[in-house]
Amino acid sequence: MFCKNCGREINDNAMVCPYCGVATGKGGAVAEEKKVNAFGIVGFVLGLLSLWLGVYFCISPVLGLIFSAVGMAKMKKCRVNGLAIAGLVLSIISLFVWGIVWIVVGAAILG
Repeated sequence: MFCKNCGREINDNAMVCPYCGVATGKGGAVAEEKKVNAFGIVGFVLGLLSLWLGVYFCISPVLGLIFSAVGMAKMKKCRVNGLAIAGLVLSIISLFVWGIVWIVVGAAILG
């Protein structure tokens, strides 16, 4: 290929002309680095912990659900998004399981 500025022959993979320093337009734009989806990670951890802690701390499945939902909303701007989905699923399962446990325990206590 030839440089558009000075006309000299340069390597086909060159991003900058070694003679005049002008960008060739090949791969010059650097992709924007995506941030880690911290809300998704926190939602996953809380969803995982809520499977065991839900009976003692009923707030953990709810917080896992909230953090995972926020992580899902930020999926396009972040990477590591699978944990947000997993946290959402775990939190929903945990809410369902511990809801049934509390209903059964409440029915046993009342009567």
